[in-house]
Order: sequence, then C-alpha cells, then structure tokens
Amino acid sequence: MPEEDAMTAAADSLPPDLDIRATEAWRELVQRYDAVREVDLRRLFADDPDRGTRLTATAGDLYLDYSKHRIDQDGLDALFAVARRARLEDWRAAMFEGRHVNATEGRAVLHVALRLPRDATLVVDGQDVVADVHRVLDRMGDVAERIRSGE
Repeated sequence: MPEEDAMTAAADSLPPDLDIRATEAWRELVQRYDAVREVDLRRLFADDPDRGTRLTATAGDLYLDYSKHRIDQDGLDALFAVARRARLEDWRAAMFEGRHVNATEGRAVLHVALRLPRDATLVVDGQDVVADVHRVLDRMGDVAERIRSGE
C-alpha cells in the first residue's frame, strides 16, 4: 500500500469516541502529576540544574518554557504518550487535509483555511475552500472598516 493510501486509511479510521481518560497513558500522566503537584519549583530546579534550558523550546517566534511549571521530564514523556495514544499527529494531519474530523457535525474543521494565504489550496469535498474563506474574510473586513469609519 503506498504511503499516501496508508495515511488516508489512518485518517479515515480515527476513533472519534476514544475516552482518553480511560487509557493507561492517561493514568500514567495523572500519576506523574500527583508526584510533582506539591513539589516546590525551587526543589525541581535544585534537583535538575539544567532544567531552565532543557525544559524550554522555540518554534519560530514562539518560546515555550516548561521549566517554571510543576512538570518534569517524566511528566512531559507521559504527556507525549497521551498525545500518541490519542493519535494527535493523525488527527492533525487529517485536519490539514480537510478530512471530516468534526464528528458532531460530520464535516471538516476549517480552522487552517482561515489562516491560509489566498494562493493556497485546501480541497474539501471536491471544492477548494480557500477562495470562499477569503471572500468571507474580505466581507468581514469591509464591515469592520465601515463600523470604524462611522458608516
């Protein structure tokens, strides 16, 4: 099976009704939380001198600093295990592909289309929705401008 077909099959088989709180991964995350919930942050820094650099990350202009929260590497590992168990990467890919991931309404979520540039393409149910989204965004901008100008 080609890789693209495998991804499509994976996205189509995502379980919309998974109760993540009933999984072993979730129980492990709760245990990790319980282990550090009352620990003073000074103790966490004392026990892990590299904490201030090791528990930070940068993504573009976004700077994430986990070091000043009651979490340790085991807690982060448990959190990532929950994300893997929930198949977060598959859900994210399905969302960006315009697949029907909104189980309640049986349709695609179009959050990504709101942020795509005009020349991008996102085909949902055989229709490129980017032009439609930008038409609505333009109309919203026109209304906002008329309100600001007092029209």
